[in-house]
Amino acid sequence: MNDRILFSLILLSIGCCFAAVRTTKNEEIQKFTIQMIGYSPQKTDDYVAVSVEATPGYVVGFEPMAHADRVHHMLLYGCTMPASDQGFWRGMETCGWGGGSYILYAWARNAPNLVLPKDVAFSVGHEQDGIKYFVLQVHYAQPFAGEVHDFSGVTMHISQRKPMNLAAVMLFVSGTPIPPQLPAFQNNITCMFPSSTPIHPFAFRTHTHAMGRLVSAFFKHDGHWTKIGKRNPQWPQLFEAIPTKLTIGKGDQMSASCRFNSMDKNRTVNMGAMGVDEMCNFYMMFHYDAKMENPYPQGAICSQDHPNLMKDYPADGFELLPTRPELEHHAHQSKVPFGIVQEAIHEKLGGIKLGQVAGLAFNNEKQLLVFHRAERVWDANTFDNYNILLDKTPIKDPVILVVSFNGNQTRLDKKLGAGKFHLPHGIYVDKDDFVYTTDVGSHTVSKWKIEGEELKNIWTSGESMLPGPDQKHYCKPTGITRIGDQLYVTDGYCNSRVVVLDLNGKFIQQFGLPGEDAGQFNLPHDIVSDAQGRILVTDRENGRVQHMTTQGHVIEEFKSTMFNNIYSAASHEDYVFMVPGRPMMGHESEGIAVFVGRSGAGLIEYAFGPATRGKREQMGPQFGQPHCLRVSPDGDHIFVGDIAEGKARLWQFKVQREENMSSMTSSISLGWPSLTQTDAKYNSFFVLLAIAILVLGAYCVRRRCRNLENGGALFDKRGFKPLRTEETVGFISDGSESD
Repeated sequence: MNDRILFSLILLSIGCCFAAVRTTKNEEIQKFTIQMIGYSPQKTDDYVAVSVEATPGYVVGFEPMAHADRVHHMLLYGCTMPASDQGFWRGMETCGWGGGSYILYAWARNAPNLVLPKDVAFSVGHEQDGIKYFVLQVHYAQPFAGEVHDFSGVTMHISQRKPMNLAAVMLFVSGTPIPPQLPAFQNNITCMFPSSTPIHPFAFRTHTHAMGRLVSAFFKHDGHWTKIGKRNPQWPQLFEAIPTKLTIGKGDQMSASCRFNSMDKNRTVNMGAMGVDEMCNFYMMFHYDAKMENPYPQGAICSQDHPNLMKDYPADGFELLPTRPELEHHAHQSKVPFGIVQEAIHEKLGGIKLGQVAGLAFNNEKQLLVFHRAERVWDANTFDNYNILLDKTPIKDPVILVVSFNGNQTRLDKKLGAGKFHLPHGIYVDKDDFVYTTDVGSHTVSKWKIEGEELKNIWTSGESMLPGPDQKHYCKPTGITRIGDQLYVTDGYCNSRVVVLDLNGKFIQQFGLPGEDAGQFNLPHDIVSDAQGRILVTDRENGRVQHMTTQGHVIEEFKSTMFNNIYSAASHEDYVFMVPGRPMMGHESEGIAVFVGRSGAGLIEYAFGPATRGKREQMGPQFGQPHCLRVSPDGDHIFVGDIAEGKARLWQFKVQREENMSSMTSSISLGWPSLTQTDAKYNSFFVLLAIAILVLGAYCVRRRCRNLENGGALFDKRGFKPLRTEETVGFISDGSESD
């Protein structure tokens, strides 16, 4: 990956933390996210880290934002000092010398959210806890395929109320090499508990690489062994709750064991951080009375091997657990590098030269419907100042192309719609194979049925060529989707609303007003539904996607300082794909990327774009003005329609992953409670911090964190306000200079 791209992404996403504040019945909870900076791994087993000053408080929960296809593991540390003052660095270092190093959270293999028990929390950002910085270490097993940039991270839920009990994590780790050709080999670790402050283990996590079959831990008090926990490390590597209350006191023996199978190895395998090595880790999360001394003031780690003390280790600690195929599938780490690879750029389909590609939709036969404008172009001469179309003749050529794809090979199956449209915009196909379209030129919404080679009109809603704001008119409607027995139309360039129709085109209700608050719009440009029957509205000039109920209540929004406009969005499983139509001002040379977030997080998780995006010396074709985006029903392909004048194209991307490996989400039930979804009332602001600190210096770091403590925004978004056009004196179009 080109370092210039990395640096540009950092500058766009400066301050590597996102924070959100809400007030609940009992306490104020702050959401604070530390993320990677749009990194693309350079090599196999690539370790990188980011740091940010800790905000004072008490961490009560963790939300991971990563996937095993991209990330091998993440470790979140609390440090007195980070290993580097640069904000971002390559290598395995985390905390600096001369201070404390505390593990706060660990994630791997698609582990879900973690919520701490009531009255238990990690103290951070206070003088007495020694945690002045958060450091997120991310391990990438292999480089990505294609032009992909990663923003994986962890969101902490931070309370300002001091709990009765403070939490900490103890790491048991072994360095014993594993001999080859053994069906079962044990690595053992033992330490004596030295403190007079009793500790109470309440959760545990296991971690090995591919050879691990079981990791367990017990403690011995007065000659009696008590299980702390045991788990198959090939399952999601979550912190599993301990069902009973445990107490470890001074002088008690704490021991852990890892069982490995090395039958497929012909050499000794060492313990280490690389993929060819192995690991033997048991993470014990415990709490202690907040009024007592910290039992491990410099961090808790156990790495000693005392064979004589393990002679009577319980047999249960060596016995394998029953197989759980569903957990192993959920935790699967792909051996194929994750990537989204540019597969084709189509300027013609079946010999037909594409006009501006305004809309895309898949039918039930998995064919792609391409809604283009043929020879017609939307420019400054298309409408008058009252949104009336000047050229009222319909487009004479077919504007709906029904296409089948096999890799980068295409077959044009049907060409439809000649003489029926004036300025195509949005298209959708429902489960009954009805086709719905929006026409911004005629200000209408229509329902169609494909009968052979003909496109038969079922009904048209709105008065042709007459824009308006009432129940019988639209003004440049943009998108349409169906949920249940209702249709949802974004209306659009003038009215800033969502109109709800029945399946016969009759008005039911509307919601939305002009503005930038939650539930308001500044040019709703596209609309799709998610797997749960909710809607995603692309709020173009507010630079966001609003995730809403069908009644118009906002669940979350996807917004970032990395873009200030969003033209189109698509949903597949729990991922949301978003594409801007214009680059950020001042960053035109970096091009445009597709951003991908996860439902329930409201944050960007990774981004991708055309091959060699942003590399001047190898510059290939780049997005011109992306207008629409859709994901194939199987999730294997992503298509982007481009309306750039003179460069209308259909971009085709292939999602690279192992055969038959569908996207795996964190919604599987794993026996640990989930954090609640982001509340729509959060007041959100970004804090991303990374290489830019090289320029800004440590002073800027301190200043940002002081601002956070005072409740201020750490990144001034005033420079990224959406461009506005006064509709009384001009217009907003797909391709106008005003955009």
